[in-house]
Amino acid sequence: MSFFTKRTLVQKICILSLLFLTIPTLFFSFYLYKKQTRELHTQLIHEQGIAIEQTTKTLDNILTSISDLSRDIAYSQPLNNYLGKHYRMGLNKFPVWSEKYLGEIIASIKYSLKYRNLGVNTANIFTTTPLEEEGSYFWSADRLVNLDFFQQFQEAESEFGLFYLDAKQTEVFHDTCGYSTSSADKNIILVIQKINTEYQGSCMGYIVFECSPSKIFPTLFRPSQNGNYFAWFQDSQKGYGAEPPQNLEELLNDDADSAPFFINSGKEQYICCMMEHFDIMIMNTQPLTFYSSNRPVFSLSLALASFAVLQFILLTIFIRKSFHQLHTDLNLMDAIIAHGFKEKIPETRSDEIGMIAHRYNILLDKINSLIQETVEKETTQTQAQLKALQYQINPHFIYNTLSIFSGYASQHGQEILAESIASFGQILRYNIKNDGLYATIESELRTAVSLINVYNIRYFNQLRLTTDVPESVQKIQIIKFLLQPLLENSILHGLVSPNTSLHIHISIKPLADFMEIQVCDDGDGMSPDRLSEVLYSLEHPSETLLDSSNGTFIGLQNIYRRLKLFYSQRAQLTIESREHHGTTIIIHIPADVIKEES
Repeated sequence: MSFFTKRTLVQKICILSLLFLTIPTLFFSFYLYKKQTRELHTQLIHEQGIAIEQTTKTLDNILTSISDLSRDIAYSQPLNNYLGKHYRMGLNKFPVWSEKYLGEIIASIKYSLKYRNLGVNTANIFTTTPLEEEGSYFWSADRLVNLDFFQQFQEAESEFGLFYLDAKQTEVFHDTCGYSTSSADKNIILVIQKINTEYQGSCMGYIVFECSPSKIFPTLFRPSQNGNYFAWFQDSQKGYGAEPPQNLEELLNDDADSAPFFINSGKEQYICCMMEHFDIMIMNTQPLTFYSSNRPVFSLSLALASFAVLQFILLTIFIRKSFHQLHTDLNLMDAIIAHGFKEKIPETRSDEIGMIAHRYNILLDKINSLIQETVEKETTQTQAQLKALQYQINPHFIYNTLSIFSGYASQHGQEILAESIASFGQILRYNIKNDGLYATIESELRTAVSLINVYNIRYFNQLRLTTDVPESVQKIQIIKFLLQPLLENSILHGLVSPNTSLHIHISIKPLADFMEIQVCDDGDGMSPDRLSEVLYSLEHPSETLLDSSNGTFIGLQNIYRRLKLFYSQRAQLTIESREHHGTTIIIHIPADVIKEES
């Protein structure tokens, strides 16, 4: 018992499953296998009987069609006329007409063979009527007299005969008759049909079909293609197809009919079937015991399915008992949560449930630690908010002081100075004001005008700002401080001579997929090398391009990185500049990410 109690939960389930489910299931499966094998053997006999019966009927129909075709040709009026003695005597007087008539007969035979497509390689007519010249499908019947199959046909006194010739007999037949065929089969099936006169009933000859076994019999009769069917020709005492049992002739019985029957060879049993209209037997050379021993799947599946319900019931009972402690621990966890994580679960087990209790206690320690950190952070945040409220007093003091300076300058006639101080105050208020990451285009433009007013104090009104911004886009929000660095960049790098002026033009317009912002100046511009250097710095911010003395283009790099951060990689910043002809900075913001002021 101690061996079992020290096992893990998974091991306990496996041991019980092996003792009470797996072993009994194997015994029960073996019993069902033996029982189902007998039933499957009976079913197999039925299925194989249907299969061989259908195959036999199909072949019987094919050979019957060949027989009908030979009979149709044998009793055709043109052929009977041509073979008739009196008709031949008349044709001999007209050789041209005789040759034409013969050609029509041959063409008719060829067409019949091709149209019916029954596996007949060639047809020859052996006539008892004297021929001036043999060939062209017409031969003397004397060539057949000494052949074994023809003698057997004569003895049977039948109108029709079907014989199977092996390779040696086929060679003798071709040599005797003086012709050969293009068929690749060494063995052939010969169909013989008497040609009798219409009135007297005397024999005028025989029509002989030479058939290819591979065209008549399906792939089931070809061992090279895993075929296991065999055809036995009773008249010829020869067979075609798969390898039959060695003592087949001893096993056959003359009382067989067209229904499927069985022959036994030792412990092996074979299923056979006779054709209805021909003395040909079809046999499945694969013993029935071969099939029966390879089909245990159904019985095994049935056994496993039968015991699946029992397995489920036993496992359910076992799992419920095993997890009783787990439910107890869950109730204890709920109590710990309700009391503020102040207690811990007793660790009394060494299996998986005990591991859950241990991990939960670790989690409780982490939670208590996080609670303590949260309290400390909230205390620190409260202190920071108090300091922020104190720091808000300083910007208000600066705004009020600038207002006093502006008023004093205006009272003493310094209007330009007063306006510049007021503009500086507006810029300072806009920059310090903490109202989010975005601002409207309208507020960005107002700040741009204030910035120009401030710089005009230094440059003696040499700066001029114009805008082309429709009303429809002024309420759209963009990232804050977008225009201010661009204007400062144009002023610092575009106005290089004290005696020149600088015109800056801001254009904002919506496009199909983007909103376009252009800042153009007619300042000094950049050389191609300097422009390439600036563009390279935008794509490679880690490789500093900044001039250590004046911080050139730091604003452009800042704007470029913020555009990519806020508007994804689809946002674009491009620069067009010609030396001494000004600079244009173009910004494209995707239309689907911009938003209007709420």
